[in-house]
Amino acid sequence: MAEPDKPIQVILDVATPSQAAELKAAWKEILSGQRIRLNIAAEDTTEIMERAMIGLQVIVKAVEEHPGTGQSRRLVRFLAGVYNGNDFPFDLTDLRALDTELANACIDYLNYDRLAKAEVHSHLIDGGKQMQWFISQHAILPRVHLSYDDAHEARLYALGDHSGREPYALMKDALENLLSSYETKMFGALAATQESPDGDHPLVHARYLKEDGTTPLCGASDGPWNTRLFDFRRLTCHECRAIVLNPDTSTEA
Repeated sequence: MAEPDKPIQVILDVATPSQAAELKAAWKEILSGQRIRLNIAAEDTTEIMERAMIGLQVIVKAVEEHPGTGQSRRLVRFLAGVYNGNDFPFDLTDLRALDTELANACIDYLNYDRLAKAEVHSHLIDGGKQMQWFISQHAILPRVHLSYDDAHEARLYALGDHSGREPYALMKDALENLLSSYETKMFGALAATQESPDGDHPLVHARYLKEDGTTPLCGASDGPWNTRLFDFRRLTCHECRAIVLNPDTSTEA
């Protein structure tokens, strides 16, 4: 006759009361043969996904029905951040500026996204194309990356400490000098010699230096003009400013 199994005593050390409670619950499941917690977890995951899909529908509907609004732009920035947070970082404080329904929709989707089940664009009707369209239509630009190998960020902050200036102020000065240097090689300016029809000061247009230099980017005909050096901050023609910032809007052939 086989001897009965001898009792085995197991002693486990845990760091917190919550870990002790989790271990106790798991041990009860082992003894009872019922996987209650796994079933509950599966149900929770299903509910999280359902809420997320509803939330995503609310977000997409708001973006499509109210393009160009501040809320629409914030929603696209949220989607872009979930899509590619490295290029499109999202400031979570922007959720405060959204309506309660929209903010909750974002939170519901974010709760699902942490499970890493699928990328957000896979839940859109047109997938990645629709996501890219949202991003381009709302002029959401990828952030400029500093080089890790060249220690750009570390050098910038170190220079700020050495000089007693804010790193952002140093970068702003450097970017303004860089942009002005390249812009003046590409663009010139045309200042109208007559006042505009509405009585405002004469408009200052932008022009391409590679062209004949007599036509504003916007194609305006409020000449004759005087040529000037290019300075983006002094452009008063809104159409020319838009073309400088977004070449796709150019009226040039």
